[in-house]
Amino acid sequence: MRTPLLLASLLLLSTSAAAGTIHVNAGLATGANDGTSWANAYRGVDALVVAVAASVAGDEVWVAAGTYKPTTTTTRTISHALKSGVAIYGGFVGNETALAQRDWSTNVTVLSGDIGSVGVVTDNSYHVINAAGANATAVLDGFTVTDGNANLASGNNDRGGGILCLSGASPTVRNCRFLANRCTFGGGAGYVNGASPTFVNCVFEANLGGSFGGAFDCNTTSTTWDRCTFIGNSAARAGAVEVFSTGTPRILNCLFRGNTSTGSGGGGAIWSSASPQIRNCTIVGNSSTTNATAGILVSGGAATIANCIVWDNSGPGGAQGPANQIAGTTNVTYSIVEGGFAGTGNLNLDPGFTNAAGNDYTLTLASPAVDAGNNASVPPGFTLDLAAKPRFADEPTVPDTGAGVAPLVDIGAYELVAPTVTAYCFGDGTGAACPCGNDAPFFSNQGCLHSLGSGGVLGSAGSARILSDTFVLLGTGMTNSSCLYFQGTTQVAGGLGTTFGDGLRCAGGAIVRLGTKSNVAGASQYPAAGDPAVSVRGLVSAAGSVRTYQVWYRNAAVFCTGDTFNLTTALQVTWEL
Repeated sequence: MRTPLLLASLLLLSTSAAAGTIHVNAGLATGANDGTSWANAYRGVDALVVAVAASVAGDEVWVAAGTYKPTTTTTRTISHALKSGVAIYGGFVGNETALAQRDWSTNVTVLSGDIGSVGVVTDNSYHVINAAGANATAVLDGFTVTDGNANLASGNNDRGGGILCLSGASPTVRNCRFLANRCTFGGGAGYVNGASPTFVNCVFEANLGGSFGGAFDCNTTSTTWDRCTFIGNSAARAGAVEVFSTGTPRILNCLFRGNTSTGSGGGGAIWSSASPQIRNCTIVGNSSTTNATAGILVSGGAATIANCIVWDNSGPGGAQGPANQIAGTTNVTYSIVEGGFAGTGNLNLDPGFTNAAGNDYTLTLASPAVDAGNNASVPPGFTLDLAAKPRFADEPTVPDTGAGVAPLVDIGAYELVAPTVTAYCFGDGTGAACPCGNDAPFFSNQGCLHSLGSGGVLGSAGSARILSDTFVLLGTGMTNSSCLYFQGTTQVAGGLGTTFGDGLRCAGGAIVRLGTKSNVAGASQYPAAGDPAVSVRGLVSAAGSVRTYQVWYRNAAVFCTGDTFNLTTALQVTWEL
């Protein structure tokens, strides 16, 4: 007879042995239909349901682009299920061998509640996804969730058209788009009650929430939304998100625009009677057709708002005064609020968006939001902005007006991306060996030695911003001779460089001659008086462009190869607008 311990060990081993990758492809017509490979993927419109049912903890379910439904019947109570320990990934073509090869934005993978007559919403699934029993190890990543319709006033079937999270359900949902789901009670995209799901880098668009919460209706919850976008959602009391009763939900690095509250007592973007933390959000262009407040309405609880932009939200008749932005008792700090709001560090200044008319709410260099937030208000571990760029990116040309030790966080959902300048190609033996052994081991961060016994260095000053280019290349430590500043597009040999004269050439690819200079005391710069800016001369026009720079200079006396020239160290620069 087996002992309980032995039996438990055998069960654990069998679970581990079974864990692996399960393949799903709705459009496949051949194969064993057992999920063991792409050729034998589970197939059919309900293939994902079958795959998840067959999965065990530790499995990954890879899902090819296509449309998947929770059932082949017309039973509206059937939903896609999530399972603890199982990660479900969409966005595959159907031939990948590594998770990193998928592209969920291009290979659209749809979970649809349209199970009845196509295009008729009244017979759709009540909930596209039901997260019952799923903890944080249940992952859904890379899907479009659409066409849920919770319209039956019974058994929670009138709430959470996209996803239903009850009684401790806390799945992790990433890189998903919840589109055109609806309900009659609250939470067109999702309903949360006594649960704490996490949503990261998700879009909630055109969801209808009935009475409470166009995108979400949340009761007694610690839900986290990080780097999410809420667009064009609508409900009577909260256009996008309603957080009710108790709990400390977190709304971080999110954008709310074009959401609408249609009832009395509503908030166009957010309505709260709980204690949410709202941090580094941009809440702009939302509306309320009946109640005045179109941004954030606090109706009890202890909401705290920090590092946020609340601007251009309009009440009935298009009013855009302070009462239309934030109302109720709350603590607002280091935020930009149209019309002003009492609190430490708050501003009443145009946020300086890149192109608000084009829905581009990134910041310009002139924005008062830059380096004006409070570092202490950023929750630990949440260090990316809505565009997945690093927070705390210092802009050296802008005074720090916020709180904390530099670099200071920006106000709003987007951080102004700082240009990066990285020095490389040192002739001290850390990369490729200098010709003739003329390394500079005692002169770290210099180029290969020249005839005067030291090496040339390329540094910089100013800001590598295309629209306000003050970037200057500074060559020092060279000989008193002529030199040539040049630009490349790549690092030669991965930055190690290749032998060239008495030095190492490390800037390569498409080469642009910036200009020749005469060194004085071994130093010069580009641009100097009368020279075009570096970005102009180098034809740099797009944000994120990477260029490499180096200086070729005459080595007046024969020192090593007889070629009588050498090179400085190099710089790699990522340009920004």
